[in-house]
Amino acid sequence: MNMNQPLVKGLLVALVLGLAGCGGFSGVDQAQYDASRTHPISVQPDVATLNIDVPPGQPGLTAADRIAIADFAASYRARGHGPLTVSTPSGSPNAGAATAVLTEVRDTLAERGVSGAMLAYTPYSASAADRSAPLILSFKRYVAKASSCGDWSKSLTAEYKNIPPPNFGCATQNNLAAMVADPADLLKPRTMTSADADRRNTVLDKYRQGEPTATARSDQDSGAVSKVDQ
Repeated sequence: MNMNQPLVKGLLVALVLGLAGCGGFSGVDQAQYDASRTHPISVQPDVATLNIDVPPGQPGLTAADRIAIADFAASYRARGHGPLTVSTPSGSPNAGAATAVLTEVRDTLAERGVSGAMLAYTPYSASAADRSAPLILSFKRYVAKASSCGDWSKSLTAEYKNIPPPNFGCATQNNLAAMVADPADLLKPRTMTSADADRRNTVLDKYRQGEPTATARSDQDSGAVSKVDQ
């Protein structure tokens, strides 16, 4: 037994040294190098605006105005929060003309699915010298931005702890910030939409009658292998 004591001590020393060499690899330390922590995405509220110039005597919206309003409505439906506000000038020479085209603006928005409770109206004080005070459309949205990339301050020629470099994950975070459909989704999940009651009733009726409940598939929906070589 005594002859094995040196061997046992040697193994214990090697084990201690091995554990010491693993310092810095705990879960807490590794979490500090997570891309979401080192390159966080900040989400901030912003206001999107569209100015529609209405010179005095203008009979109505131009074709370019209608296209701009339609695009603005699509952006609102995709990323808007709260109402879309339509602000008309008050006190300017073109106040009457701006009020006259308000109906056209409302109709153009309605054609793009923005109407009713989704709209809010408010006047704003314009200068008496401003003959082309715009009619302003605006809505609240969120914008996402990640930290800037390009931190090559740390040499990668010798990294004994196998720790990711400072720039690790930065490009991915910036791409996510640029591609997310609505940055507000990074703050909290969206609420669930209501169930399709009509489809549910159709499936239940077929089930009670013993009929197939799956949606009918056409030949174009087939997942069969191509028959070109057959």
